[in-house]
Amino acid sequence: MTADEKTPAVVLVHGAWNAPWHWHEVESRLTSRGVLVETVDLPSCRAERGDLHDDAAAIRAALDRHPNSVLVAHSYGGIPVTEAAAGHPGVRRLVYLSAYMADESENLGGFEPAADEPNIHPAVDLEMVDANTLVMRPERARDVLFHDCPDPQAAVEHLRGMNPVVLGQTPRAVAWRGIPSTYVITTDDRATAVSVQRELSRRADDVAEIASGHSSFLARPDEVSRLIERIVGALDQ
Repeated sequence: MTADEKTPAVVLVHGAWNAPWHWHEVESRLTSRGVLVETVDLPSCRAERGDLHDDAAAIRAALDRHPNSVLVAHSYGGIPVTEAAAGHPGVRRLVYLSAYMADESENLGGFEPAADEPNIHPAVDLEMVDANTLVMRPERARDVLFHDCPDPQAAVEHLRGMNPVVLGQTPRAVAWRGIPSTYVITTDDRATAVSVQRELSRRADDVAEIASGHSSFLARPDEVSRLIERIVGALDQ
């Protein structure tokens, strides 16, 4: 999928354990209204079990196909997006959707929520299948990731294992220092603590909120797609 220089494209990047499928409700709404969309499949969640920097390279390759783009990251996807977009001339705006808007020294495992605040708890929620595969327990995913989604079971069935090495890796470059950004806080999130999101959002140029759990693209796809459309529509205003 390619775009000319005048047509803004939306590049969607999923989070940990997710797949491009999880964006399908938002993608279908955007494409039905004439928005060009590409969804990146992160190598860390594929069979080859790439690392964070492989994820960044896959995102960068997608950006190279779109000389005029809005880059949307969810959850963990915010970290490879931060690396991938740095210095890329085609990225017009970054959107961090309950995402980790990390700095150079920060990694996924290093963000601490307030005491007793809903958040992923690795000892309870996660399980190592083998040395290269970390999964989220299905029964926990329904409650933590998809509690307010219309079909939690379908969302769980599309989850995948991922490379645990990404938990400790940091971005090699920081795109949000040079590219305008929007942070979207999901206020009923049980996976990325709302206090963490609010602190990260201080780094963004613009902040929005959606009354949703972690997977707002499934729970509130109309709101998410309309927000993205507004951002695309405002690029040249």
